[in-house]
Amino acid sequence: MKTIKYLITALSIGTIINSCSSDLNTLPNGDISGEQLNDDQSKAEKILGGIYLDLRSNGAGGTTLHSDFGIMAIKAGADLMSNDVIQATNQHLGMFYNYDATNANNSAAEFVWTTFYARIFVINKLLDDIKNDNSASNRAIAGQLHALRAYSYFYLIRFYANDYKEHKQDPGLPLVLTINNQSQGLARSTVSEVYQQITKDIEESIVLLGSYARSSKAQIDQRTAKAIASEIYLQTGDYAKASKYANESRQGIALMTENDYTSTGFSNINNPEVIWGFHNTTSTMSIGNHYASFFSMFDNTNRGYAGAAQIYKLIDKRLYDAIPGTDYRKKVFNGSQRADYNFNGTEKSYPPYVSWKFKDPTLFEGDYIYIRASSLYYTEAEALARQGWEAEARQVLYEITSQRDKTYSLSSKSGNELVNEIILQKRIELWGEGYAWFDMKRLGTPLERIYPGTNHTFGRFNLATDKFKFQIPNKEINNNPQIKQNES
Repeated sequence: MKTIKYLITALSIGTIINSCSSDLNTLPNGDISGEQLNDDQSKAEKILGGIYLDLRSNGAGGTTLHSDFGIMAIKAGADLMSNDVIQATNQHLGMFYNYDATNANNSAAEFVWTTFYARIFVINKLLDDIKNDNSASNRAIAGQLHALRAYSYFYLIRFYANDYKEHKQDPGLPLVLTINNQSQGLARSTVSEVYQQITKDIEESIVLLGSYARSSKAQIDQRTAKAIASEIYLQTGDYAKASKYANESRQGIALMTENDYTSTGFSNINNPEVIWGFHNTTSTMSIGNHYASFFSMFDNTNRGYAGAAQIYKLIDKRLYDAIPGTDYRKKVFNGSQRADYNFNGTEKSYPPYVSWKFKDPTLFEGDYIYIRASSLYYTEAEALARQGWEAEARQVLYEITSQRDKTYSLSSKSGNELVNEIILQKRIELWGEGYAWFDMKRLGTPLERIYPGTNHTFGRFNLATDKFKFQIPNKEINNNPQIKQNES
């Protein structure tokens, strides 16, 4: 934990203070004093804003790599570990695609760990500093902080530990919850204990954010907290809460149109489905390198790594073939033949199965979308099906699928076949958005990239799900004698 303490002092506090509250001094050890917060009531809000900003910035995980750019990098990396997303050549995020990222000495194992633990340290300190002020503004800040801590631990536990259901007593994570235990080495709490804390935080967030009206989609409000909660409860198998929160979170939100989906809807926070995201601007992009961004990595039509450097992102052939020709989501991928596509005003030849989904007309300043309402339909449908409410599950699935494919008929499937249909539709809808690998781990679906006609590239191998676990980064192992390493 000494490593984490160092990183939060050198990285997070510094970044937050410099970017969002330049007049706020820190104590010699990098902490923020309660007196300083009391002197200026806007300081807590500025520090919270800095947390949000850090989570979309290059270097969020403490490295200088262009693959290290916060939540979107981690979502992208996770999807590259699935069966569904392919990277053409071994550059940048390629360490996820070929599973090198799982090794303790790999930079990805380090920056995933640090991205979230660094924010957890700031969250703990800020929660402590505002705990005695029960004003409406501080209740809203506390609600967001609890949601962010739940979100952070939820990501960490799924990377660095076994799946919840069959491994509740397995080693989980060091649970750093107060400023008093941030400076000491902590052993790993069990998977069950970590999830207990995650659910406690997210439930407290939902209560605290009950009357909070956010000023932008970059902030977590109660709707967002419920969306996060629905994913957490789907993971733990509390299907009643998963379906309840998913349904409540998506109410009143219109689905994307075909034009939204097939043009530039995935780079625009004004997309009607966006529940939580970040509006990028020239100033926010100047914090990091433009090339160290999601659209540089995933927009095959731009001047970044994916487009100009031809580190293309492709869809798995099997998944592409499973999309009906009448489904407009198929339009955001190239078919089985090379095809010309407009690249910076000129026609360029692209390989089979390349993606057109993430198109950013700016110079990598497209908005980041963390949660779309679409994801909640699949969470709700699966949770309903697993409770035996199959007619209701079919209807929820129909509500979204019939919008994407006008020829889609209400499913007549039941049992595992119905669940499999829901998961397939989810994979199609949310391709490249950070869900597929986590679902594979949760459902026990192995990695299978070797098959007749496969279009997988340098990560062409099969793996059982017991390999879907990252090792603790070496820096943490070397500095915390209480922590035990995962087996390779």
